Amino acid sequence: MAKENQKELPNSTRLPEFGSIIDIGGTRCMPTITEELLLHEPAGRRVLSVVTLSDYHGLQLWSKLTHSPTYYQTSDEILLLKKYAAEISNFIVPGSVIVDIGSGGLRKVMPLLDEIEAREMTIFYFALDLCKEWLEESLKALTSRYTHVQCFALWGSFTDGLEWIKQFTGPKVYLSLGSTLCNNIIPVASKGLKLWADSMAPGDVMLLGYDSNLNEEKVRESYITSDGEFDNFIRHGMEHSNSLLKRDWYKPEDWELSREAEFQIEPPALVHRFVFRAQRDIKDEVLGLDFKQDERIICYESFKYPTNILRRQFSLAGLREKASWKSPASDIYEFLLVRD
Repeated sequence: MAKENQKELPNSTRLPEFGSIIDIGGTRCMPTITEELLLHEPAGRRVLSVVTLSDYHGLQLWSKLTHSPTYYQTSDEILLLKKYAAEISNFIVPGSVIVDIGSGGLRKVMPLLDEIEAREMTIFYFALDLCKEWLEESLKALTSRYTHVQCFALWGSFTDGLEWIKQFTGPKVYLSLGSTLCNNIIPVASKGLKLWADSMAPGDVMLLGYDSNLNEEKVRESYITSDGEFDNFIRHGMEHSNSLLKRDWYKPEDWELSREAEFQIEPPALVHRFVFRAQRDIKDEVLGLDFKQDERIICYESFKYPTNILRRQFSLAGLREKASWKSPASDIYEFLLVRD
């Protein structure tokens, strides 16, 4: 059983019951985020936010996909964390607050938490995600597994998480596993990373996982399943946007789904994306949406930057690399970062 008398952080911040979900904006963040779903990004591209894939059904589909034999990214990152959990844990001090940014599935973080538990080191783990039902399920698994790792969940957006973490003055560990951060065009990715970096104090660390694989065939195959489930996952995002926006603007017959993979020259990167292409003119005056035939919506875009470009992002965000580890199976890395 967990130590249920542990209710206070080292800086005297009171906590709810062990295993609680803390609403830091979850009840209001979905409507706010969905208003921006189909707006143009600064680069002028139409993008469907991954928020549409982050409901309970979407996360169930995603969890199944991460077990696919060709989807190397999750399994190879787990191999890395299992191999180097002891070394990584050396950088985490007792009493730390660990915030798992966009926690999703727990398979990746468990090797690290297992190592901390084996050391009988008390830390406070907070899983940050948009889906309350998924967080509830995750917490049940965690609280039955750990005693020294005190587990909680933060229900809200990344913006909510950034505001929430400012209350702590003690040591903090920011986890960004599964290429959560840095996965965008450089100006957008660096800006997002800098927001987290600016909330870090001296002594805080960030563990950032990233896939730098530039093998086009391997990357393409990782997004294809024999049963078509990856396509179903992507289409679910469009279908879910109907309920989020409270308008049936998306009709499957109006959109063709395809994949693209290309080498970007400057900065160098292998980019994979799913693309919805309008098969006719589509207009929704209530939402203010107006698509001409053949216009595109980009969905689930993945940027595979080489490590030298990643380090450029770190520098732009005001972060410095203190250590790094490579998966024994592929070009997946964990970077330990501190404020410069």
